[in-house]
Amino acid sequence: MFGLIVSSVLVTGLMLMNYTASLVEQFTFVILLATLTTLIPYAYSAMAQLLLLVADRERFEGKRLLTHGVIAVLASAYSVWAIAGSGYEVIAKGLLLLLAGIPVYVWLAYQKRRGGTAEQAEHGVEAA
Repeated sequence: MFGLIVSSVLVTGLMLMNYTASLVEQFTFVILLATLTTLIPYAYSAMAQLLLLVADRERFEGKRLLTHGVIAVLASAYSVWAIAGSGYEVIAKGLLLLLAGIPVYVWLAYQKRRGGTAEQAEHGVEAA
């Protein structure tokens, strides 16, 4: 049920965009936004690899450390470059959408802490 409501709201938002921009502009914006949401975890992962290389150096020595380090630096640089290439408007709206998801996460965590499961919280079912 929750998924249907969210998808209906998103489709309604896209249809409302039709009155302010052309379909090509809408498509471009949605593609850039989807790319941005893919690149953010990619950037986190690449930078987490760098942190792992620094924090757990015993596991990575010599050529392995150099290989993993170069890959992590290149992946980090690529993801930051691609995020910047999305444009300021897409980045700003993407940030707002990410921030809009925080209350949903807090609500689900609250429901889970009260004794319900995340699935029950997602469907609005109270814990017994």
